[in-house]
Amino acid sequence: MGFYIESDVIYLTKGDDAVLEVSSIATEGGEEYVLQETDVLTLTVRVLPSAQSPALLQVDALPGSRRIVFSHADTADLDVGRYSADVQLTTAEGKRYTVWPTITGSGRYVVKNLNNFVIMPEVTAK
Repeated sequence: MGFYIESDVIYLTKGDDAVLEVSSIATEGGEEYVLQETDVLTLTVRVLPSAQSPALLQVDALPGSRRIVFSHADTADLDVGRYSADVQLTTAEGKRYTVWPTITGSGRYVVKNLNNFVIMPEVTAK
């Protein structure tokens, strides 16, 4: 498989299909958040973790699902490399929370490539 997670970094082979399962979501108080059937998880990939950096990839899970499904077409036009990614939870009320990655301390204010989403080269392309 051309998809795996290691040390909180997502690795995906360019042009592959894959499923990212968000295993747990913690509230600000540290309790487990129960995903509601209308909640939506969105993974966004950019060069830099900033709204000024264009979104290169954005994939929504189905409402109420913890599964973010990548189609081979999602990464077909991306360059091999390391990018910045996050997963956001949007509730039915329109509230938004970043649920991954967890960045603490002064790291929250540094706008540099997080290197937490890697597009790996493909060998066989069809």
